[in-house]
Amino acid sequence: MSKRSIMTTIILPVLLISVLVIVLVNNQREYPGELVFAQDKVDFGTIPEWEGTVTRSVTAKNVGRSPLRIERIRAGCSYAKINGPKLIQPDEEGTFEVVLNPKIVPPDAKAATAILFTDSARTPQVYLTIVAASKRFATLSAKICDFGQIIPETTHEKKIKLCVNMPLNLNKIRLMPSAHPSLTLKMSPDPNSACFLITIQLKVPKKWKQENTESRPYNVEKLFSSGLTVAFPNERTLTLPIAARIVLPVTVQPKTLSFGAVDKDANPSAEFTLSAKTDFRVLSIQLPNYLRVTTPDDWTQSLHAYNAQSQQEKRFKVFWQVENSPILLREEIKVLTTADTIPVSIPVYGLIRTTESETTSTTKR
Repeated sequence: MSKRSIMTTIILPVLLISVLVIVLVNNQREYPGELVFAQDKVDFGTIPEWEGTVTRSVTAKNVGRSPLRIERIRAGCSYAKINGPKLIQPDEEGTFEVVLNPKIVPPDAKAATAILFTDSARTPQVYLTIVAASKRFATLSAKICDFGQIIPETTHEKKIKLCVNMPLNLNKIRLMPSAHPSLTLKMSPDPNSACFLITIQLKVPKKWKQENTESRPYNVEKLFSSGLTVAFPNERTLTLPIAARIVLPVTVQPKTLSFGAVDKDANPSAEFTLSAKTDFRVLSIQLPNYLRVTTPDDWTQSLHAYNAQSQQEKRFKVFWQVENSPILLREEIKVLTTADTIPVSIPVYGLIRTTESETTSTTKR
């Protein structure tokens, strides 16, 4: 085969095909698909959650010169779903439907950002903002009923407002019986609105039954936890957690006294404070004979004179008489007050530094 024949039959066609491919590729890069939404935000406003799913439509146009493929869609939230075409031809529009489930839409207006991933180099990701809030079929004015710190044998009360938004037979709304005997629940119409007032009363006894064991006093802080359940005629319920921390009528700070390690000729001291919500008196203080308790402010006044003052807080100072004490101090101070029949217990710890010979001698004795 001659050189002319080779040029005509092989090389020239290959060159023409290569040029054509380059032109096509360049044209595709120069005029890719490009997705543009008619509006970049879909605002649903506030939607009643009892009316079921809600759909809004938004259009997007391919303003490029090549077909554009939608590879995947990420809604950006759990309560929305976006449906739409997988392919949009040049200069054509596609309609995307945003479907919301109001039951899981947050009650307050919230924005979520949806992302459409495309095969376009110019618009690989296109963003769409979804704004929505839901109107619940019924609402409670609080997320939790927290009584804070409470004292046994005292009555505490809270009021919670219940508002019903969905058309219901209000006469059939009821409070489920409380699982805890310390709770008393009552519901009545609110005179100032079209809602209801739920009155929650809590009165914890000084003793409680724990499984099948005997009754025990509240001698330590204990967390009270229960709940309120409102039942509606549409077979739905609302639940309100109820919490409180049960404390003694008289509390002590710090809860433990520690003198640490001291020398045998030291005269260490520590302070503690008794507090109550009402005035109280100290009836007696029990402690070992090598501990001594005095009262402020000059630490010399008598307990009788100290009790004569009307106070909800009383401070004390404890002296450790080291010379009369065992090496390891591990005792307890008990303070009986007019606020409670159970004395306040304060653990006391300390250690006397000794030489090795003294320690050996003490051990042998």
